[in-house]
Formats: sequence, structure tokens, C-alpha cells
Amino acid sequence: MAGSYVTLPALLDELQAAEEAGAEALGLWIATCDDRRLRGGLRVIRARDQAHARLARRRLAAIGGGPIQSAPRQVQSLCGVLAAPDVSNRSKLAILLSRFPARADDVLPDVVAGLDDDETRALLEVVHDDDRASLRWLREAGEERPADAAADAAADATVDLVTFLDVFRAAETASADVFGAWRDACALPGLRGGLDTIAEREATHAALLQERLTELGGAMRVAADPIVVADAIERFGAPTESDEQKLGAVAARYPDDATATTPVTRVLGALANDGETQEMLRLIAAGEAATFAWLRSYHRAITAPPREVSLRVLDGGR
Repeated sequence: MAGSYVTLPALLDELQAAEEAGAEALGLWIATCDDRRLRGGLRVIRARDQAHARLARRRLAAIGGGPIQSAPRQVQSLCGVLAAPDVSNRSKLAILLSRFPARADDVLPDVVAGLDDDETRALLEVVHDDDRASLRWLREAGEERPADAAADAAADATVDLVTFLDVFRAAETASADVFGAWRDACALPGLRGGLDTIAEREATHAALLQERLTELGGAMRVAADPIVVADAIERFGAPTESDEQKLGAVAARYPDDATATTPVTRVLGALANDGETQEMLRLIAAGEAATFAWLRSYHRAITAPPREVSLRVLDGGR
């Protein structure tokens, strides 16, 4: 669509249709996929596609429209291939990746970058971060040898994986609530759009973790401290504290990607025998890193001095 005029409702309608169709096809692929590592990543990508479709439909309704179209024919054809049980996993990966030239996904599409609607543009920017992480993971998967379907799927005994998944699930659930409260009180349209996608991302992570926890025989036993969560919701949901202050607090707590992902990366190395959970967590960690990278970037953008002031400083004040 780059380089052509497209209305905002049409863009959102096309997105919801394509993401819904993609999620449906991935679900069929997952059902027949015997490569556990690949299956783990596909599960996260499918959940993201479903979340993106929900976000697009909500935003479409907010601007007075509604979903109309079905997925484009080329997307339907691709979905048919991904769902076919007689096509190998490696072939499906190659066909899917052939649609996305290397590094082309690093650039925000012109049709999104040129939107006048700050809220929708920011929402789609964060969706694009998800897509970049998914494509990066798929390319890496395409370069690896297929996993042995007969290998033992038990997790490393040194990791209490069930407890970790439960604690992580509780944290993501609380995080989704806090980001949702911030979104509802946010005064900046651009930030509000990003927070909407981030809140949906955190809720999606929580649902994936709960699903995997149940599959491994665990149960939801952990809950985040209700006083801590209530305090965070009150603070970030309060219109009396500026969005700049809230962004500053987040940037101070998560100054780099490692602070957001270290708990997960510490566990990944111990899950060599549970490739499905390992790859699910790897992609979830990438989403966490993207969340705080976007928030730090937004904070820098609104706190940086005007360009002409910065240039004068660099030029010695002349």
C-alpha cells in the first residue's frame, strides 16, 4: 500500500481481516506441527495476530467504522498453504519468509508513518514492533535444523518451570491492568495509542503463560501483591500526574532491555529439553523489551530540547 492513498478505516479494516486470517491459518499449522520449538514460537505469533485484529477492530469502532472486508486473496492463498498438512514445516517457513525480504520490515510502512491520526499511528507502530520480532524469530527458525519430534519434552529439573510461569503470568496480568489504567487517563493521543497496544500485548502474554502452565500440569496459585498493584494503578491511572512524569518513572526503572528481560533469559538456558516453552518465552521476552524500548523512545522524544536549540548548543552557542 506504500505510495498510494488509503483511508484510515480501510487501513484498519484490511489489518483486522489479514491478522484474523493469519491467526486462523497459524492455528491449523500449529495443530499439525511436530517441531516443538517451531510450534512454541508460532503459538506466540498467532496470539499476537489475534491481538492485532482486536486492536484494529476496536480502533475502527472508535473512529466510527466497522469491519467489512475479508482477507485479501493473496493472504487467503498463503493461509491455505500454511494450513495444508501435506506441506512440510520447512517449506511453509520458506514460503512465508519469501514474502518479506530481509530488513525490509525494519522500516515503518509509509502508509503508517504518514497518518495524521497520532493515536492510530502509535498503535500501529507498536504493532509493527511485534511483527518485526516475529519475522526475526521466523528467519532464525528457518536457518536451524528441525527439532527431533521424539526428543524428551521434559523441562530441566533444575528449574521450577511451573512456578516461574505462574509468577510471570501474575506479573503480566497486573502489568496489563496498570497499562490499561494509564491508557484510560493518558492525555497524549500518540502515547495513548501505544499504551493501548502495550496493554493488549501484556494481556496476551498472560494468556499464553496461563495456557502453557495448564498444559504442564500447573495451576494458577500466585497473585501479584494487591496493594502494590492497586498503588500502581492509582498512580498511573491518575490524571493529576503528567504523562511525562509517568514515562520518566518507567524509563528510570527499565533503562535498557536487560532490565526487562533478565528474569526470562536466565531461565531460557535451562529449557533445552522443552523447546516449546523455551521459544514461547523467548518471543515473549522480545515483546517485553519492545515495550520498554518504545516507552523510553517516546520519553526521549517529548523531553528533548527543540532541534534549533540542540543545534546551537552543538555549535558552541553561536
